[in-house]
Amino acid sequence: MMRRFYAPPNAFTDGSVTLDEGETRHLRDVLRLKAGETVSVFDGDGREYECTIESVVKRSSILKIEREIEPAAPESTLAITVAAAVTPAEKYDLVVQKMVELGVVRIIPLITARTEVKAKAAAARVDRWRKIAFEASKQCGRARLMTVEEPVDIGRFWKENTGPVVFFSERDGKGFESIEHSGSLTLVYGPKGGWDDAELEMAAKGNASIVTFGGRILRAETAAIALTAIIQHRLGDLN
Repeated sequence: MMRRFYAPPNAFTDGSVTLDEGETRHLRDVLRLKAGETVSVFDGDGREYECTIESVVKRSSILKIEREIEPAAPESTLAITVAAAVTPAEKYDLVVQKMVELGVVRIIPLITARTEVKAKAAAARVDRWRKIAFEASKQCGRARLMTVEEPVDIGRFWKENTGPVVFFSERDGKGFESIEHSGSLTLVYGPKGGWDDAELEMAAKGNASIVTFGGRILRAETAAIALTAIIQHRLGDLN
């Protein structure tokens, strides 16, 4: 299996691509690859290339593009955005990682009435979540980087949202059969303490499909992972 590297679209020129200092350090010092060896490089926008290492210097590497190849993990046919209430440290790290693996295109960290993590603390973790998303993309074979947005208050989320929403709630919802198929969809997950009445009212006014996952009590991070996979199975490509 070829080693994978990332370079943004502007690093690609006619017939070659330049890796930045961080990727070069990984190529040279961690993997100990040398000129003449074959690797793959993806651009974060969905394209991937087989390349031959031409030169490796202290802060950059130049690779010759041999041909475009199919990414190991194809993108989902369903463009999913996940808006999930922020949970403590490692738990949300896990959610970010697994959303990448499932093929989610964007994650929005939500601040709600019962969120355990405050907005300022959540904002300080965004760079970490983006790094986790980047590393997960390299490992799982996706050629498109999942976008990690800045944390947003649930009220602002509803003001800015324009597309169809599936709003998962422990009460006042219907079954999965109420979800209509769409090419794009936003899935909204609440905190450990659930939604308050005002937030449920926002969802109803926002014309969301409110869905209740009956029969099991799941932790917030488990629910986000499990229910996203179920939606992928029902509407996307996990068949």
